[in-house]
Amino acid sequence: MSAEIKIQKLTKKYPNGTQALKGIDLEIEEGSFFTLLGPNGAGKSTLIKILTTLIDKDSGAFMIGGLNVENNKSLIQKHIGVASQDNELDPSETPENLLVFQGRLFGLSKKEAVLNAKNLIEKFQLEAERGKKVINLSGGNKRRLHCALALVHKPKTLFLDEPTVGMDPLARATFWDVISEMNKKENVTVFLTTQYLEEADKHAKSMALILDGQI
Repeated sequence: MSAEIKIQKLTKKYPNGTQALKGIDLEIEEGSFFTLLGPNGAGKSTLIKILTTLIDKDSGAFMIGGLNVENNKSLIQKHIGVASQDNELDPSETPENLLVFQGRLFGLSKKEAVLNAKNLIEKFQLEAERGKKVINLSGGNKRRLHCALALVHKPKTLFLDEPTVGMDPLARATFWDVISEMNKKENVTVFLTTQYLEEADKHAKSMALILDGQI
């Protein structure tokens, strides 16, 4: 299989002097389920922010789906889905409206966006919340909505940054059923960061440990 994500000598230093990444080298195969483990502050979120084009790297290079970020930033953004701890949701909107709007932003027709929204609401068991305002959702349901939003345009690569924080055990099990099915049946490449070793052991086909900005 070809590499879906290829990272070479990636570095990042923040203005306060923190060297968050120290020459990261990594290859992740297309269709794989990869988990990056590490404690808070190890560099997990920084790496995901760079790979998802939210912040710039200092040096090094990376490719996603054969696309170099230097020349294909907008194409990469359409190629990937991102469910991050930092994602903000409009508190006055409903899950259904947000999903349809997100799909339209990514170029889906209204019919496609509505259908994908309906399917994801069912898969993530958000039927009872579909018409509620986001401000009234529990923390766990907000996390599931984050992930549904990341999938509404059917990305080839899915980035999940600590996705199950705030979910109860039953919600976590349901969540992983959905993600595992998409990984296996639709060949979606999954890049997960987590502190839960049991999640990595159960779902990942490959994993790595990041400590102090190094793998």
